[in-house]
Amino acid sequence: MDFLFGTMFFAATGALGVFFTPFLTRDLVGLVRILCVTAAFCCWLSWALIYLSQVHPLLIPTRNIKKE
Repeated sequence: MDFLFGTMFFAATGALGVFFTPFLTRDLVGLVRILCVTAAFCCWLSWALIYLSQVHPLLIPTRNIKKE
């Protein structure tokens, strides 16, 4: 459930960036919208990878030492 809330947060952040772009800048509106969506996606991806790596951690590998 927490993953869903985090995903909705970053989706809302990207949507707000797209919505408020015309009010904040008059030049290059399309570029700023793409940058807002890309930034929100990159932040979400970083957060999702860190969150999921803590939910399902890797097991500690065991060393197999062969004596001759």
